[in-house]
Amino acid sequence: MIDHLRRSLGTSVRAVVGLLLGIVTAVTGVAASARRTTDGPGRAAERDRIRLVRWFDAEAVRDLPDREPTGYFLVRLAYGPLVGLVVLLVLISATGYGGWAIVLLAGGRISVADGLVSLLVAAVMIYLSVRMAMIVGQWDVRTALRLLGDDATQHRLRDLQRTRADVVTAIDDERRRIERALHDDVQQRAVALALDVGRARRTAERGGNLVADLDNAVAQAQTLLTELRDVAWRIYPAALDEHGLAAALEGLSAHTSLPVDLDLSIHPEPPHDVAAAAYYVAAEGVTNATKHSGADNVSVTVAADGHVVTVTVVDDGCGGAEMTGFGLTGLARRVAALDGQFSVHSPRGGPTVVEARIPCAS
Repeated sequence: MIDHLRRSLGTSVRAVVGLLLGIVTAVTGVAASARRTTDGPGRAAERDRIRLVRWFDAEAVRDLPDREPTGYFLVRLAYGPLVGLVVLLVLISATGYGGWAIVLLAGGRISVADGLVSLLVAAVMIYLSVRMAMIVGQWDVRTALRLLGDDATQHRLRDLQRTRADVVTAIDDERRRIERALHDDVQQRAVALALDVGRARRTAERGGNLVADLDNAVAQAQTLLTELRDVAWRIYPAALDEHGLAAALEGLSAHTSLPVDLDLSIHPEPPHDVAAAAYYVAAEGVTNATKHSGADNVSVTVAADGHVVTVTVVDDGCGGAEMTGFGLTGLARRVAALDGQFSVHSPRGGPTVVEARIPCAS
């Protein structure tokens, strides 16, 4: 109860302070716009956004793009200072009225009933003033969103900026994964092959039997080639360019020990970048199921109708998959860069469902 009252009091004080500061920002903003300086109005708009974030918790206005703020300040000047001054005068009057009633009540100059009525009137005046401050604060927030950049074009610009940064991060993460694969698998196998060849050469110099050493070297070379093909497949499947998305997906089962059930309905073939993203969603979903879920079966469903490509990967494993590692996080960024939607539903005990919906360019 005490914590609730403390929070309510804090919210009320912040609303009133934010409203009164808004009088200053409205007047200075209009003045800065009237002087027609290069960056004065922009700085004034930034200060007002800071006010809304600080005193009204309006995080939505923090990163609004820089737009010409004159219209915003003119709208705010039309109501902000007047309402702010009214609220201030009512608060001062209510505080004085209530304080005077307490003094008179304590001195016995008015009856208890009259004193309580006076205090009640003062409390109502304070409450209404605070509510008005909160309402005007929300008006300011909506006005800022409407006039300082919250239109479709600016939303799109912010999304592009975010997804561009995400794509760079995803590429960086993928590069590190490839480096680890080359170091941990291919490089180790190449070292083993070099040792076997060296051993075979020493055996030949001593005039010994080369068959066993050569067999080991051949086996190492074959394994090295397999691992190189796997790394190349993880980087980019050649079948995607040569034969299309369906052919690339049909090759998934060759790179996993799990049986992969495919349900493909791809008509027409999606654009190249969309097809690549869809393939990586399917491949990463199958890889995760193989490595982490303990699944016995995984199914991949891909449907493309010329407008959107939907990829769904379901495994019957233990569940608990989260978008915290490089793999799923990188997929989410790749899909978002194409204006798509990506989701992972993986309750404990399974099943895990990875789904992506990627629009095709018109």
